[in-house]
Amino acid sequence: MNTVANMFDRRVRGFRVIELIGFASVIALILSVYLFKGMAGAEGAQIADTTRQIAEEQHKVRALRAEVARLESPERLERLSTQYLGMQAVSAKQEAQPETVADVMRRPSLGVSGAAPGGLPAAHTSQ
Repeated sequence: MNTVANMFDRRVRGFRVIELIGFASVIALILSVYLFKGMAGAEGAQIADTTRQIAEEQHKVRALRAEVARLESPERLERLSTQYLGMQAVSAKQEAQPETVADVMRRPSLGVSGAAPGGLPAAHTSQ
């Protein structure tokens, strides 16, 4: 007990040792608060930057979805298939009725280029 009491009464250059320890503790607390506040500011800036990047990516995703919708529009696909592939809409005469589907399946292929009877490509038929 005597050493603890001695620490409270002992003086260095006119200051008690306990006062010097308290002053050093306060300085250490001030510095640590300053450092943590600086680190928190850096984290805040990083969060703001990440939020900005997310907003940019969301904008790009919306633009890409709009582009996909435009590219997959039925009118565009119909126009391109007619223009480049010579395709046209199926006429009512070419549509099969539910009752005649079995007959259509049994019929050999009707001159589809590269197809063998039965609808398989010529390269895949057994020899």
